[in-house]
Amino acid sequence: MMEITLSPKMLGYWTDEQLREVPSESGIFCVFRAGPDAQSGEMAVQELLYIGEHRDVRHRLQYHEDRPRWQACLKEGEVLWYSVGLSGYVNRERLVAAMIHAHKPCLNREYLDTFPFEETTVHLYGKRDKLLSMFTLERSD
Repeated sequence: MMEITLSPKMLGYWTDEQLREVPSESGIFCVFRAGPDAQSGEMAVQELLYIGEHRDVRHRLQYHEDRPRWQACLKEGEVLWYSVGLSGYVNRERLVAAMIHAHKPCLNREYLDTFPFEETTVHLYGKRDKLLSMFTLERSD
């Protein structure tokens, strides 16, 4: 296999009340804690909690079995925010594995210590607070 570059545009941010606006398409999703910024008081991303993938990211976010675990991470005055990167089926698992391996969200279990794919470069653009803009991973089983 050869090295590939995956370049999803991260769309978002959505709250629980706005989930119906998330695209009903194949891709990855990021779950964040969002709360008031210390300086401005505006709501802002505080921490990346979880990264997942699905053929219908809206449906997965609305009905994910780990939702109680996500909510348990919130501090007073915080809410969950979601970001989505559209990706076809062919590269979706590779992309989610790369994202998890590079960012190590506290609630993910898979791919934290291994990356079972050939060399992969990920270039993120769009709404990417708390996410690396570009990184390259090599296989590590």
